[in-house]
Amino acid sequence: MATVTANDPVKSPTRANAISPGANIHVWAVLDLLAHRWRWLVASALIFGLAGLVAGIRFIGPKYTASAQLLRYETPGASDFLKPTTPMSPETFAGLMQAPELLRSVGAKAAPPIPPEILIKQIKVDPDEDSDLVSVDLAARTPQQAVELLNLYLGETVKYMRDLQAQQIRVAADTYLGKQVAQMNQDIATLDHEFRVLAMPSPITNKLVQINGQLRDLGRDIGGASPSSPLVAAQTDRLNKALGELTELLAKYTELHPAVQEKEAEIQAIKKEIAKEPSQGVQIPPAAAVVAAVQSVAPPFNPEVDIIRSKLLSLEEGRVQLVNRQREAELYASDPPGNARVFAPASLKTVRASLRSLKIAVLAIAGMLFGLCGSLVILTLVEFADGRLKTVDDVRRVTKLPLLTTLGDLNELDSGAQSQWAFRTWTMLQGRLSPSVHHGLICGITSSSQGEGRSTWIRLLADAASLTGFRVLTIATRPSTVEPKAPTENGCDLLPEALQPMDPADCLTPVVAAGDALSSPGKVADHFSGPDSKPIVHIPLPGWVWNLERRRQWKEALEYWSKLDNVVIFVELPPGDAPETVLLSSSLPNLLWLSESGLADAADTRDQLETLRHAHCNIVGAVLNRQMSQPLKKRFPRWIAASVVLALLGLGGAQAQEIDSASVPAQTNLSFAIVNPSQRAAWQKHLTLGAGDVLSFGLFGQPELAAPDIAIGPDGRVSFLEAQDVLADGLTIDELRARLDQELAKYRRSPHTMITPVAFRSKKYFMLGKIMVKGVYTLDRPLTVLEAIARARGFENGLVDRSVVDLADFSRSFIARDGKRIPLNFERLFQDGDLSQNIPVEPGDYIYIAPIDLGEVYIVGEVRLPGPATFSQGETIVSAIASRGGFTDRAYVGRVLVVRGSLNHPETYAINMTAIMYGDKTDFKLQAKDIIYVSPRPFARVEELADLATTAFIQGLITAWVDTKVVKPFTE
Repeated sequence: MATVTANDPVKSPTRANAISPGANIHVWAVLDLLAHRWRWLVASALIFGLAGLVAGIRFIGPKYTASAQLLRYETPGASDFLKPTTPMSPETFAGLMQAPELLRSVGAKAAPPIPPEILIKQIKVDPDEDSDLVSVDLAARTPQQAVELLNLYLGETVKYMRDLQAQQIRVAADTYLGKQVAQMNQDIATLDHEFRVLAMPSPITNKLVQINGQLRDLGRDIGGASPSSPLVAAQTDRLNKALGELTELLAKYTELHPAVQEKEAEIQAIKKEIAKEPSQGVQIPPAAAVVAAVQSVAPPFNPEVDIIRSKLLSLEEGRVQLVNRQREAELYASDPPGNARVFAPASLKTVRASLRSLKIAVLAIAGMLFGLCGSLVILTLVEFADGRLKTVDDVRRVTKLPLLTTLGDLNELDSGAQSQWAFRTWTMLQGRLSPSVHHGLICGITSSSQGEGRSTWIRLLADAASLTGFRVLTIATRPSTVEPKAPTENGCDLLPEALQPMDPADCLTPVVAAGDALSSPGKVADHFSGPDSKPIVHIPLPGWVWNLERRRQWKEALEYWSKLDNVVIFVELPPGDAPETVLLSSSLPNLLWLSESGLADAADTRDQLETLRHAHCNIVGAVLNRQMSQPLKKRFPRWIAASVVLALLGLGGAQAQEIDSASVPAQTNLSFAIVNPSQRAAWQKHLTLGAGDVLSFGLFGQPELAAPDIAIGPDGRVSFLEAQDVLADGLTIDELRARLDQELAKYRRSPHTMITPVAFRSKKYFMLGKIMVKGVYTLDRPLTVLEAIARARGFENGLVDRSVVDLADFSRSFIARDGKRIPLNFERLFQDGDLSQNIPVEPGDYIYIAPIDLGEVYIVGEVRLPGPATFSQGETIVSAIASRGGFTDRAYVGRVLVVRGSLNHPETYAINMTAIMYGDKTDFKLQAKDIIYVSPRPFARVEELADLATTAFIQGLITAWVDTKVVKPFTE
């Protein structure tokens, strides 16, 4: 029988099952839609790529780059006054090379002239941070033009730097030195006037002035004649030698250096000795007479005159120095040496061609990517705005029905493939809708609109059912809005002309007249029996008005046909918006919803399905016709899985695990030791010095001043040459080098200190607790927790119950850093081998290994050795009882009591030891101070008495038997 009703629980899915699929739009569905439009993507990519190629050929011309080098230097032979107070940085020098005035000068002299805004785009200035060389690159259309323009630019740069230097020196000479000389002249004139007023009030004063001049002339004469005296000549030689030594010292040191000050004192002493020598060893009578005359007419001593005279002399000396500086500045301004020269001029050998082909290819690829991305965006927007059902996910999302099967394009399938698909689909439908493989079924197929392939599906399924031995009845209905017409031999007469299939084989041939189908259902059954029986019977139903009588006939005909043996009924219903579909579907036990990809509208489908559900139609699922190409997710399952796994592995290897609950991160290295520079901690990247570190110092160019193995003192200070007590604590080696250079520059000319680390002893960490070697350790290299504990010789161990065990409690061990406790899981590190817990040790870390609590548990009752037992971490009730000899014969194994906690508020646990020993339950973990009580069996005394009675009874029987059977016959 083929009776299948909607009341059958197996064939009637509930409404909850029908709405089970999710309503979200999946990414794979969007990718499938875009892949279906791959021709548009390729076309847009090719068009924009070709446009980029044409634009590259049109606008990217050949370009050649010439290279050259400039050398920047300080002004040679200039005094300190002419040198800048701060040296020019490489960036500042590069900025001056791109000054607008320089670019305008070069552009005006170029052939043809080049505007500055274009020239600056052709020039690239790259100063070297570690040297005084400046690399210059210039791009042009031809190699010769690039070389000529770059050499012109270099020449103009050298000239511009000279002019700039001359301008700066001239401004300094005019503004600074000129004003100082003018002010000095004014001050000298004022003091000279005061001196004349005080020094010339009388003829005696004039006489003193005249005698003073004579004495000065006499002193000059004496100085010129002094070499005739051997002693004066020796003193003069000493003076010249001391002056030469002073000049050498001033070349290296400043005036504050002790050696310079000592040499100046020596020169002053020699001058005084020379000044005394003529009067002692040479007789100059005229001078003596003058002196006597001066003494005879000298006026009373006036200290104010001497003060003014000293001021005049000092001002005169200062004025001479300023005038000399002004003359030097004028000389340098008239012919400035400059601070740059061409080190390596440009030549054709240094010219390199630009990668024009590569640039054009990159532009073409960029155009292709732009076209691809633009078309992707447009197609995505179009697909999202499109309300048609196209993919499997669309059908599930809109219909909220389970998708039973799909069908691709029949034009791409041969007859064999169509038959295989029909057989698989028929087997699936029968398995879901029929109680067994030997029962038929009744199923209706409808869709949202005409032309979605209902006739094709029914034809293919009918052929497949017929091949499996079923008799097939197909019924095609038509909406009442269509004018009825006489049935023809083609089963597609119910369709409008616009929807007629191309292949007539897609239609079924009617064998029963439409008027007799419902009124006389027995005529249909006659075609399944007799000599002219047909495997497939087709009934076309016209678009009649489905009144109550017609509906009753329809229902009775279905019931009649369903009672036929081994019959499958397929009903091709009108579209879902036709009233006949609702009326006919309410009598069908199963209803399939058919959607054609790209034809069914989502809004119409949703409304029509809602109407069918309100009419209590049993919609068992949906099918998709003309499915697009195979989904991408199913095409490359292995590739996708492999990509996901690789992405997860890469993400897991790059992530840093946070192990500090108080926002103190600790990075792990997932290895036993720190072997990769990328694993360096922050303190290693910025390594600072501290007390105890040992360094070696040296001065560049003076190896005799090297100071090896100097330790930083407890106060964090270090001394080298004249730089005494320089604070080194908290500084890096580079920062300490700069600090020493700054201190030595007060005494030496351009010092360059060299520092070589010998030993780092300031970084320490602390190891305490249950480890073999406790104490303070020097962090002289990167260490992990494993390496630090291995350096401390591991954990302490001891003898417990004749077994050697570690005395470390990993659950309570910790690391303290910066006053915060890091909850490092030592159990996972040392027991599970989790290297993610093997964090680097940092300076100041405090590693504490807590001692294990060797408590006791107490075992009493029916055990062989009652008493306390040593408790160790992970102790269980089985191991504790076994350590005390096990149970006695009287023990009640099925219920062992464990008492835990204080005596006032104890907690009790009843443990079934039998279940634990047979593996039905897990072993019970103990805690320190637990009390285990093993009670005797409840009827142990009764068992003993019964045993005694049984033993006495057996002994009595044996005695009586022996007395009767053995003793008496033997005595008789």
